[in-house]
Amino acid sequence: MNQQLQDFYTHLNTAVLTTNDFAEGTRYRKREKVDQFAYCALNPMYRSYLSLDLDFPGAAHRFEELHVPVPTIVTTNRANGHCHYLYRLVTPVAYHDKARSQPQDYFEALQDEMTRRLGADAAFTHTLTKNPLHDRWIVETYPAQYHLSDFAEYFELPPRKIALRLRGDGTSRGRNHELFNTLRFWAYGAVHSHTSEETWLTTVQHQATAINACFTRPLSFKEVRDTAKTTGRWAWKHRHELHVRPKVLNFTDETATERMQAGAEYTNQKRRQKAQDLIRAAVEELLPLYGDELGTRLLATHTGQNIKTVRKYLPATLHAVKSGD
Repeated sequence: MNQQLQDFYTHLNTAVLTTNDFAEGTRYRKREKVDQFAYCALNPMYRSYLSLDLDFPGAAHRFEELHVPVPTIVTTNRANGHCHYLYRLVTPVAYHDKARSQPQDYFEALQDEMTRRLGADAAFTHTLTKNPLHDRWIVETYPAQYHLSDFAEYFELPPRKIALRLRGDGTSRGRNHELFNTLRFWAYGAVHSHTSEETWLTTVQHQATAINACFTRPLSFKEVRDTAKTTGRWAWKHRHELHVRPKVLNFTDETATERMQAGAEYTNQKRRQKAQDLIRAAVEELLPLYGDELGTRLLATHTGQNIKTVRKYLPATLHAVKSGD
């Protein structure tokens, strides 16, 4: 077993979700037996791999045709030439309850962009992969591993709706979660302006549809409808227990467009401040260790911020930290 496959085995949980045939379902097995199964789950708590499903013939060397990084592991179906790519990360991205959302946001945006660039399956869940330790597949390995910031050398990530920080509920990740959480927090206040459950449920459906339209890849009508129905009925049932959230911005006679512009500006301001605070905290932590060798790439990896964001704020941050401001 070479180093790339050994790293893959080591990253797995002690109990791994596995199967040889999805029609038979999946089961947890001891890691020691993982090589007996054609499919296995990647570690969900510490994401050590960017995973992609290239669901078309002759995909194994697709990366050579495009300006994208070399994958660490390629597992190819002998029958049809479809394959999975795995990109090994030097520092895994944590997904436990206390993990920071910024590296997660960057990781997910990066996975989305790689999917687009390579023409990979956008519906791939990134949960189970073709197991490179099983002999069903043709397995190719490359001595490549990456920091998240390394990918900025290949392309600039497009704007992406970042995960929402929710009160007391951790972080929302994924379109279903984001739809549900955005819709329910809106509903807590909006329900008080309705006197009929029928009109309320119609309003919730319209709001859910509007939220879904903002996604790069919108959810299906059924998913949106079901989420709207469940959220709307719960909010109506508990409307007398719910309190309107305090308003961050106060309006008088502004138009809807002006209110949206003001809200967007407020959100951007908070996002900029959060990025600056993260970078400053990282500089204060790392400057005593690295001194003048402290660079943008290390800070980008440490904070999960885009390397261009780090470059933008780093000079002023260094000056402020060194001068004690």
